Amino acid sequence: MSPRSWPREVRAAASTFDWPALAQLAAEYATHLYAVPTLPDSVGRVLLVLQQSRRYKELELVADAALAHGPDAPAVRRHYAQALVDSGNLAVALRLYTELAADETAPRGERIEARGGIGRCYKEMFLACTEPDRRRRFLSRSLEAYLAAYLEDTDVYTWHGINAVSLLARAARDGIQLPSGSPKAAALADDILRTVDSAPVRDTWTEVTACEAAIALGRYDEAVERGEAFIETTPEMFTVATFLRQLQKVWQLDTTTLPGDDLLPVLRSALLAVDGGQVTVASSDLRATRLADELGGGRLEAILGADRYLSLSWYRTGLKRCRAVARIQTADDLGVGTGFLVAGPDLHPDLPPLVVVTNGHVVPEDLDPGQAHVAFHGLDDDQGRQGRFRVARQWWYQPSADRGLDTTILELDGYPQDVVPTPLAKGLPPRPLSHRRAYVIGHPGGSAQPQFSLQDNILLDYDHRVLHYRSPTEGGSSGSPVSDDEWRLIGLHHAGGTGVPQLNKAGGTYAANEGITIDAIRGGLAHRPPECSPL
Repeated sequence: MSPRSWPREVRAAASTFDWPALAQLAAEYATHLYAVPTLPDSVGRVLLVLQQSRRYKELELVADAALAHGPDAPAVRRHYAQALVDSGNLAVALRLYTELAADETAPRGERIEARGGIGRCYKEMFLACTEPDRRRRFLSRSLEAYLAAYLEDTDVYTWHGINAVSLLARAARDGIQLPSGSPKAAALADDILRTVDSAPVRDTWTEVTACEAAIALGRYDEAVERGEAFIETTPEMFTVATFLRQLQKVWQLDTTTLPGDDLLPVLRSALLAVDGGQVTVASSDLRATRLADELGGGRLEAILGADRYLSLSWYRTGLKRCRAVARIQTADDLGVGTGFLVAGPDLHPDLPPLVVVTNGHVVPEDLDPGQAHVAFHGLDDDQGRQGRFRVARQWWYQPSADRGLDTTILELDGYPQDVVPTPLAKGLPPRPLSHRRAYVIGHPGGSAQPQFSLQDNILLDYDHRVLHYRSPTEGGSSGSPVSDDEWRLIGLHHAGGTGVPQLNKAGGTYAANEGITIDAIRGGLAHRPPECSPL
C-alpha cells in the first residue's frame, strides 16, 4: 500500500470547504504523527493549508501532535502561535512567540518572524483594549517588536516595517504619545517604498507593503494601483481577507472617504471572485446616491484597466441587490430570518406587483405574519426613505415539513423607493458544474449593526426541487436569496447540515447548504395558485 499524501488530501477537502472531512483528516493525521518515529516533512504543508483555511482548531490539534516529537520545531511553534492569535488566544500566543524569539537554537529567520509575531500579538491587544494607558503600552510594545524585526534586514523584512508604519500613523490619529526618537510614519514609508520598488522580484507581500506605504504618504491613486497589482498576484482568500482587515481595523479605512472609497470596493470585489470569498458591508456602503454615481467618475477605469473595472461594476451590482434584501424581525428588532423583494408577476401572474419572499419556517411557523416587521437595512443611510414595513397579506405558504417547499410570499403595507426587485434567472447554470458559483446575501448572525454578508459558495448539484452549495463558513440566513454569478435569483436558502443526502441518485451524504430552486417555487405556484389571505 502506497503512503497517503496528507497535504494533497487536506488541500482537496479545504478547497471544497468540506469541513467535516477536513476535521476527520486532521484527527487522522494527528494520530499518524503519534505513530511515526520522526516528524515527517509533510507537517509544514498541512499546517499551512489549515492556516490559510482558518481552521484553527484543527491546526492546533495537528501542531500539538507535532510538538510531541519535541518542542524544538520552530516552524511548528510559529504556526501554532499564529493559530492561537487568529482564534483570539493572544496571551498564550505571545508566550510562544517570546520563547521562540529568545531560542538561540532556532534559525535566525524563525526568531525574526517570532518578533513580528510578538508585534502582532500586541497590535491585536491594542485593537481590543479600551483602557487608555494599556492601549498606549500595547501599541508601543507592538511598534518596538515590529521595528526590531524590520531593522534586522531592512531589504528583507519590509513587511514588519510597514506594520510599524501603520502603528505610527495610528498613534498620530489617536493622539497617542510614543517614546521620544520614534521614526516618522511618512519617512519610514518612503524608505520602505523605495526598497520594495527596487526588489528584483515582486510578489503578493511586496505589493501589499507598497499599497500601505502609498496610503501613509497620501498618494491615494497609487494606493489603488498597488491594490490592483496585489490582486494580479492571485493571492489566496486568506491573504486578501487579512489585508482588508488591516486596512479597516488599523488604518481605519471606510467607504465614506478616500482612499477607502476607492480601495475597499476594489479589494472586496476581488475577494468575492476568489473561491470562498466572503464580504461584509455596512448599510453606508449601499447608499442610493453612492450607487447612482459613476464609479470614480471614470478615474478608476483609467487606474485599474477595463477588466478590473468590470469586476468592480459586478461587485456594485451585488451591492444593489443588497438593497432588496430585508431582515424579518419582531417589533423589538429581534432578527428571525431574511426575505427579499421580487416582482410578483415574475413568479405568478396573480401576485401583486411587489412581494417579499422568505421561508415558511420563518413566517408563519416561527413568527406570525401579523407580528412580523420587514426591515430593509440597506436603506438605513438613505435619509428620508422609509425602510421598515408591516405585513399586509399572506399570498402563499408552503410548510417546511415533509420535504415541503418551505416558502412564504408576503405583501407589505408599503415598499421602499428606488429599490430594484431581485431579477430572476432564466434557469439554473448548465452542467458540468465545475467552477460554478452561487452567491448568498443575508444578515450575519448576531450582527448588532445592519450589515450584509455577500457569500461565495461552490455550487455542488441541483435537481428539480433543490440546489446544494457549500460555503467556506458555517451557517447562513434562512430566507436569503441565492444568486448565480450574474446576481440573478436561482434559489431560496432554507437549510444546511453535515449529513445532507446527495442528489441525483449519487448515494451517500455530504456537508452542504440547501436552497429551494426558483423553478420549484414557480411550479408550486402553478399547481396551487396564490390566494390573498388578509391578516
